[in-house]
Amino acid sequence: MRLSARLAWRIARRRGPRPAELIAATVSDTLERLGPTFIKAGQLLSTRVDLLPRSVCRALARHHDQLPSIPAEVATRAMPADLVALLDGAPVPAGAGSIACVYRAALSDGRTVAVKVRRPGIEGTVRRDLALMRAAAGALQQLPGLRGAPLVDIVTQLGEAIERQLDLVQEAASLRALGRNLADLPGVRVPAVVDTYSGPDVLVMHYEAGLGHQCGPEAGRIAALRALRAVYQMLFLDGFVHCDLHPGNLYPMPDGSVVIVDAGFTRRLSEDARRAFAGFFYQMSRGNGGACSDIVMSTARPAGRRADPAGFRAGLTRLVEVNSRVAVADFDLVTFAVTLFRLQRAHGYYADPQFAFPILSLLVLEGTLRQLCPDLDFQIEALPYVLRGLMR
Repeated sequence: MRLSARLAWRIARRRGPRPAELIAATVSDTLERLGPTFIKAGQLLSTRVDLLPRSVCRALARHHDQLPSIPAEVATRAMPADLVALLDGAPVPAGAGSIACVYRAALSDGRTVAVKVRRPGIEGTVRRDLALMRAAAGALQQLPGLRGAPLVDIVTQLGEAIERQLDLVQEAASLRALGRNLADLPGVRVPAVVDTYSGPDVLVMHYEAGLGHQCGPEAGRIAALRALRAVYQMLFLDGFVHCDLHPGNLYPMPDGSVVIVDAGFTRRLSEDARRAFAGFFYQMSRGNGGACSDIVMSTARPAGRRADPAGFRAGLTRLVEVNSRVAVADFDLVTFAVTLFRLQRAHGYYADPQFAFPILSLLVLEGTLRQLCPDLDFQIEALPYVLRGLMR
């Protein structure tokens, strides 16, 4: 039985320091009851440690890949007739999200493909729900305690990301772009798009067998390093970022390779944003907190008279200088990023999404990397990509 928000709060007050966890679980359950758009919003918000407490992000993350699939017969009706004519048996569910479901399909010509099918009627549902979210954000933004908070901007960002994921033609283009950009990285694979059968409602890809199989320690370490290098290639060189590399979208393989799937949540950075992020990472590796502060303040949006540039600069300088002296095994990217975003809010600045999303893409990935490769040095591995990115 799930707790209401009020009951969760009362129990938490009696038992001790657990209100954040109980409220986070209640928020997560409420989004699940509200339907697919709110679930997708929760998935995206689970990556936004720049906006939400970590306990809330953890609770929302459970919605990534635990949803029921569309029945196979319904999914088949959405597929193009020429693909259905080639099916050798019913498609088998392989994964389910709030926007679409994925099936493994054997074809009579001997190929096996992954078929991503958009949920029927989801487009109208999403657009109605987003209109409600925007209206609610506009009303909340007028409350005394929330004035100056960019709630409408946050909902607009979420809405744009969700609406892009409705467009499977756009996702096919993103998959092709990722495949081209990462083609020269050894051991990194992105499923090829089968254009013949793909369209707005259906995305057909080469099927990658063995996803989710257990890796040995050495294979896991090699796969983690390859995944990190792929992300650095995206961030510092290509400016085309996959923002959602959780374990349901990133698969280490037993041979040490890594497979990246589902390109629905990607971001194209402007050239200025790509260079700013590369510059920030470079100055951070040198322990130059003042230069890091200058870069962040050039991208952040001040909240009117609340902005305190001197306080923010002093806080970020201390943060960078302290972390530049931390041993590799003790450096925690999540804690660093959460502190950075907290400093921004405390001193009246809001992160530019173009600067926040690269950090968030690393945060989503960090949990997987720490499990597979706990002694990985993020900064040393980044430096060759950072320097090449700054020279472009």
